[in-house]
Amino acid sequence: MSSLLRHTKPFRTLSTLPSSYQSVAPANRQRTCRHRIHKLHKTCSFIDINKTSNQFCRFYANDASNNTHDDICHLLHEIGSRVESANTDRRARRTSVRSSERKSASFITSKFCKVYLSRPDNQLQLLSDNNNDKCEIIKLLISERYDIEKDTIISTIDNVRSKSILGCNDIQKIREICTPQYESIFQYILDQAQNDLGVAFLVRLRRDVRDLIHYMKFVDKEVYEEIQQQSKLKRLQTLERSIHALLTSLFRPGVLKLKRITFEETPAAIIEQIALREAVHPLQSLQELKSRLGPGRRCFAFFHPALPSKPLVFVHVALLREIPQSMNDIVSDDDDSERNATCATFYSITNTEPGLTGVDLGNHLIKSVVQVLKDEFPALDTFSTISPLPKFRSWLEDKLTRYHEQIHNTQNSEESEMPNLFIDKDLLTEKEMQKLEEVFSTKTPLLDLIQTLKSPTWYKDSHLGEQLQPLLMKLAAYYLTKETYRGRPLCPVAKFHIRNGAEMYRLNYTADTSSKGLRNSCGIMINYHYALDHIEENRIQYEVNGDIVVKDGVKCWLNE
Repeated sequence: MSSLLRHTKPFRTLSTLPSSYQSVAPANRQRTCRHRIHKLHKTCSFIDINKTSNQFCRFYANDASNNTHDDICHLLHEIGSRVESANTDRRARRTSVRSSERKSASFITSKFCKVYLSRPDNQLQLLSDNNNDKCEIIKLLISERYDIEKDTIISTIDNVRSKSILGCNDIQKIREICTPQYESIFQYILDQAQNDLGVAFLVRLRRDVRDLIHYMKFVDKEVYEEIQQQSKLKRLQTLERSIHALLTSLFRPGVLKLKRITFEETPAAIIEQIALREAVHPLQSLQELKSRLGPGRRCFAFFHPALPSKPLVFVHVALLREIPQSMNDIVSDDDDSERNATCATFYSITNTEPGLTGVDLGNHLIKSVVQVLKDEFPALDTFSTISPLPKFRSWLEDKLTRYHEQIHNTQNSEESEMPNLFIDKDLLTEKEMQKLEEVFSTKTPLLDLIQTLKSPTWYKDSHLGEQLQPLLMKLAAYYLTKETYRGRPLCPVAKFHIRNGAEMYRLNYTADTSSKGLRNSCGIMINYHYALDHIEENRIQYEVNGDIVVKDGVKCWLNE
């Protein structure tokens, strides 16, 4: 009893720990100390077991984080050394695998991946953050040791130029030295890590690299300018492209598994992810979730063998009799909709993993789902979407503000008029401006329109809605068909569906009057039509010439 009491104060305050604790391996310390705490509690009932245990967990977390920071960097250097040895001499690879206290390559790579994946998901901001393990790893990857060696490239090219004949070995050597060392490290991790941990590591790493790039380019301009001078931003972008190429091959259609999500058979953990990560039309209740997974509705998701419990991308489908004109057609209950369905409408598609942004999962998902639905429902002959215009209102506010400023400056300026290259002269006609002045009875109708659209109930005024409909629909059609960046639609949803071979079929007014629909799209939605006989032709014409098939349901609002 007296020996136990001597340890009461250290365990209660954690100011010190028994010397025997230091002899326990770090990986076993938490379990060992918890065992001793519980053993002590049986004899000394006055000790608050929960408080003491929680204090230890906090202490252990701090102790582990201090050690892990150096440990993860050491693991990366160990992996890099092995890759360098393997590239120098194949026999050295076998020797190096047996080195470092006979730890297997699988153990080291797996531990490295586990440590990286266990770090908090805090948004990365600065490469200069020396207290962030992830930043340290990324800095190491783009350092001269693991990046391309420019001096070696220059010397090799000079040697090749001196030769009269360029052999296959010379070409192979140039190719090897032009490949960053971290690509070999990634491949080594993929080959050696257990349980496909390498795949999860690369997905997380790309997400972190993208966060860093975004912060440097769009958040902190001073940091961006400094990084530009040091070429670190370009190195980060090269690193991101390399990981993207690897992930594109790893997440190819033949590897992905398509599964239907049902309320009865799908594990609850997966359904919870579907509900929480829904990005297009957030769920409002459990009943709505059941409805989306019930009769007349389908939900499909892609899974990867390396991430079996994580839906990578999922799509919600409504089985209807015709192409819907609003979200009310989607949410309305019709017991016979599935039996009499002739139209499958994709009304929500969500990518759940930021690290896979740009990997063409959505395209493959839609094509796979179309085939599954055709097999299940032979009567289906129409495949469409009802999609939002997610950045339409912010674009519209910017355009209207510029128009107002241009008009105001022109009226108040005595100097000769200078053309404004940022104003689309065909966006609003003089007749439409007069119409707006009549609607709002002011001399600043554009500003009044902006303020009106900010109201969450403006559409409930039927008279106002009817007067604004022609103008808003024209502006929406203009935004979708005329507003481009590098010859491609500015709207990200339009770009996605058009790239997949869809046609712009019809614009729908006040089709989504939810708070999100009004905030992003002014309530307007569009149907994209997947004409199965023309999908490939449309896709090729878009990729080669930038041509977009626009049907009368959109074209009629342009007054052309």
